[in-house]
This record gives sequence, structure tokens and C-alpha cells, in this order.
Amino acid sequence: MKSVFIDCAQFVSDKELCRPLEELGEVQYFSEVPESIDEAVARAEGADVLLFCIMQIPNEMLDRLPNLKIVQFVGTGVETFIDIEYAKTKGIKVLKIEGYGNNGVAEFAIAGIFAAARQVGLGNTTVRSGKWTAEGCEGMEISGSKVGVVGTGNIGALVAKKCHALGANVVAFDVFQSTELKDTYKIPYVSLEEIFATCDIITLHLKVNEKTAGIISKDLIESMKQRSLFVNVARAELVDNKALFQALHERRIMGALIDVYEQEPPQGLNFQGLENVVFTPHIGFYTKEASDNSIKMSVDSVVSALKGE
Repeated sequence: MKSVFIDCAQFVSDKELCRPLEELGEVQYFSEVPESIDEAVARAEGADVLLFCIMQIPNEMLDRLPNLKIVQFVGTGVETFIDIEYAKTKGIKVLKIEGYGNNGVAEFAIAGIFAAARQVGLGNTTVRSGKWTAEGCEGMEISGSKVGVVGTGNIGALVAKKCHALGANVVAFDVFQSTELKDTYKIPYVSLEEIFATCDIITLHLKVNEKTAGIISKDLIESMKQRSLFVNVARAELVDNKALFQALHERRIMGALIDVYEQEPPQGLNFQGLENVVFTPHIGFYTKEASDNSIKMSVDSVVSALKGE
């Protein structure tokens, strides 16, 4: 049996984490995204198992890998990267993992809130360009601000708790309400409409499904306060990104941090050039602790599938 880490070897800090897979057969390791489908197919030639975390897996690639039995996404939100239903027609099982980097993503959301609120991106650009001015860099303090947490699953709940600890007035939205957030932290659940109309900071932590895709609509974005911030470290498909771009371009809202995109790597990104947006390359999950967890969990997932567990 042959397994290939086609684009994620850089996340393997300790080969011992992969030993259960190596005991079952040959394992090859590649870093970074292949430059073409031909290169991707060459890397994965003869593979029974493919592990990936960054690249798109097009149907053509699946067509050209007849031995492939398992595709393991080293992360969550695999639907963004591969056509799962098409893979099924080829007899390929698509696997993912959950919960490997909850705290890392939550901390990154907090970092994003600080970066956007204190104009870190603009300040960095100003100094690097040889200028010395505070023009446009007036910020917002988290303590005392009203923060809306949209989605209070494992990550969103952590973000709500951390914002509460910073002295923010936290409100939340989710279909499934956390008893702990309501009872222990006294965080009320309100409507999406109230969050977008009244909050200074909105941070998004929903999963994408048929009900949530596009849930952050043009109307919601247009209802945001002028000096408000939007943070998305969840999924781009949740948002009407054209409406968000317009709001940012026209300075109808103060700013944003964006870590996720409809296509990764992004193509023709309309947000580029906006000084009030901090862009990051989908790194919310990227800590050593989370990377080690993701590799261990992915290897365990593949081994369990191969053994029929």
C-alpha cells in the first residue's frame, strides 16, 4: 500500500506521528501545492491514500489516479476542496478531521480582532512605505465594545469566552445555544439582525452547509454600524463577499480581517488594495500544536478506514 502527503509535509514536524501509516506500507512526503495537475498526478502516482490540506483536488485528477481508495483532508471543511459526490462515484472515500486546532483558531480570531481594531495592517504598510503618520490609524478598544459571535460551536464558544475575559459586551447567535455561555458567562443569544445592526465587532464561526451558505447576506452587511469590524476565520461561502467588498471599499464599515476565501489560493481577489482589510493565507489553524494534532488525527483516521473500523 502507498500513501502520499501530496502538499502537507511541512506540517509533519515529527515522523513518529506517521509511524502507524508507515507500518502499513510506503509513505511519500511533499510540501506546498503542485504547480499543475500533471505535477499532482506525478506525485500521487500509484497511491492508494492521498493526504492533503491546501490544494484543490479536481475531478480530472481523480480520473487519473485509478488506484486511489482514500482521500484524507488534513483539516475541516473538505467540501471546499474536492467534489465528494464525484469521488464516491470513483469508489474513493473522502475523510476529514474535527477539533484539531480549536484553540489555535480561536486565538487567531482574537488576534484578528485586535489587528483590525487597532489598524495594524495600515500601520505596518505606512511605516514600510517610509512614512511616519498616524493618519487613518485611530483604533477601537475591545474592552467595552459590543462583540457578536456568530456560531458558538467549539471554536465560537472559545472566542466568546476570550472576548468576555477582555471586558467586551458579548452577544451570540446560533441555532444550538450553549447553556454554559448563557448561565456561566451571562452571554445572551440574539438574532443575526440584532448582531449586525448593533455590534461593534462581528466574528464568524459557523460551519458551511445548505442552511448556512450565504447566510451573511447583503442586507445584513448593509445594516452594520459605520465603525464596525468583521472577522472571518470560518468559511468564505458563508458571506456575500461582493457586498462585504462594497461596504469596505466605500468605508461604510471600519474594517475586516479575512483568512478564508471562496477559492484557495484566491483568484482575482477584489479585496486587494483595501487598506482597511487585513488579509492572511488561511493560517488560523496554523500552530505547532494544531499541526501535530492534525497529522496524528489524520493518520489515525486513515488507518481506521483501512482496517474497516
